[in-house]
Amino acid sequence: MGRVGMTVIDTRSALAANSAREHLVRLDRLRLISMAQSEGLTLRQIADLLEISATQVHRLAIRAEQQPDELEKTPAEVIYQRSAGLVSDEEMMDTLVNWRYTYGSVPTEGDHSVDAYAKGSWDDVRRAYRRGLLSDDQWDVLFDRTRRARNAHRASAPV
Repeated sequence: MGRVGMTVIDTRSALAANSAREHLVRLDRLRLISMAQSEGLTLRQIADLLEISATQVHRLAIRAEQQPDELEKTPAEVIYQRSAGLVSDEEMMDTLVNWRYTYGSVPTEGDHSVDAYAKGSWDDVRRAYRRGLLSDDQWDVLFDRTRRARNAHRASAPV
């Protein structure tokens, strides 16, 4: 297999790259199914082309229909692209530095907080940093760059 003698760091990098590629394939598949349906392909035709069951295609088609925001590009996708070797560190950072982030919150119904958390796009960056997909330097740049927006969000959040 050619991987004898890998270091722990190499193994971790390989695992992260593998995970990133899988996330990107799933996202690409979801987008393609949505696009194919909008172009009039049947579930059976899509299943045959993807070489998966019509049941799997049906589940994914429902997911794409019920959660269309999953089809949108996210900071997590950009970070996965870098982890998979599809974009460089510089390309990733250029995209992330210029991203118009949203910030998570706890929704309310009336005067009461709902027992849930509505994540924002900044949560993707925080999660990637915690998982070691962003370096300390990259995190520092992004954290500093978003400071004003995060503070404004915090100031506008209900107490």
